[in-house]
Amino acid sequence: MTNIKEQTNIARMVYDAYPHADLLPIEPDRDCRSLQSLLARVTNENIGDGLFTFMVVEIVEGGESTLAGAIRVLEQAGADVDTVLQALRDAKSKT
Repeated sequence: MTNIKEQTNIARMVYDAYPHADLLPIEPDRDCRSLQSLLARVTNENIGDGLFTFMVVEIVEGGESTLAGAIRVLEQAGADVDTVLQALRDAKSKT
């Protein structure tokens, strides 16, 4: 018996998990076949959502299109956003 490991479709996972993904001009069955097809869609067109575009580009370029890499780069992005958010909160509390 052959044990075939099913490959995770990261592109579809990102799309399905993204809040309000249904508002994006993306056809999931076509554009989320792979990270490369999703990357082509978000970089060749203005899809109107910079955060979604950023995440796809980071996963492909910084995360090397792997699940572990995607987790790593998005955790780092979240930490960076938290740092900036805290600086803004600190500035607001001083006004």
